[in-house]
Amino acid sequence: MTDSAYLGMRPGDLDDKPYAKFWQPEMSPMPSHVTEALLRGEEAQELAFGLGDAGELLNPGYLPLENGYTRLKNSQIFVAVLTEMPGATGAMFEWWMGWHYMEAQRYKLWHPRAHVDNGTREMRGDDPTLSDREKYMTTHYVTEYIGNHLDSITITFLDPRRLFGEKADLSSGGTTALVCGRVDLQRAPITVGWIIHQIRELEDGAEMRSRFWLGRPEISGSRGGDPRNWLLRSPWFQRMAMPRNLGQDMLVHCAMEMNHLASFLPELYGLYHPDAEGRELNRGV
Repeated sequence: MTDSAYLGMRPGDLDDKPYAKFWQPEMSPMPSHVTEALLRGEEAQELAFGLGDAGELLNPGYLPLENGYTRLKNSQIFVAVLTEMPGATGAMFEWWMGWHYMEAQRYKLWHPRAHVDNGTREMRGDDPTLSDREKYMTTHYVTEYIGNHLDSITITFLDPRRLFGEKADLSSGGTTALVCGRVDLQRAPITVGWIIHQIRELEDGAEMRSRFWLGRPEISGSRGGDPRNWLLRSPWFQRMAMPRNLGQDMLVHCAMEMNHLASFLPELYGLYHPDAEGRELNRGV
């Protein structure tokens, strides 16, 4: 970690930042349903599904594993997290995805105990000519702790149809946002995971259903059968690239950050978004 990238806030980091009040290092308590999932430990793989079956998320109702983790037959670690977000909407979350990466301080609001730095090459999150979705649909350079492991990764956000298919009804089941990404290492073009965050509308706000498929590394953009991928999937590389408790640690990390975000996102959006009723601040502050 460099001197310019560090955990937490230092004196002066929040000076003249109107969003300083949203820095709450004492995070919201973890939901009880996540605590129960941790007590259950690793679940049966039959309760999960592969990335190719992501369309299951578009069906109404809930799936057998909404909170927990397991290992799939292909060796990927599957993680599921459900977060209640009272007063929030899919539009709010998409706005957040394009706003938070412009400063490390903004990113740290999300998970004060684990987030270190984020950014993109274009740094276009404050560009008023772009839609909220256009602002985040690029590659993010992320430094964060997952458990006690400091990860330097990229997350490339994708059109949801890349994962759900061209004919999928992306608004079915009350879905108001689908944020999908491919996870690669920063130090090498190696894909190590996939992410889907689905926002569904509820009477009192929204819920987020998060899914992670982690492991089974491959050269980014390679085709099936590439011999280099056999080396990457060797037990030695898997141990080096995928921490032993990754499923449990990702469950905790996601539950903490999304539950914490839910505690302030509606208010932050109301202050900053140009279309929010009663807006007080400019979006670029």
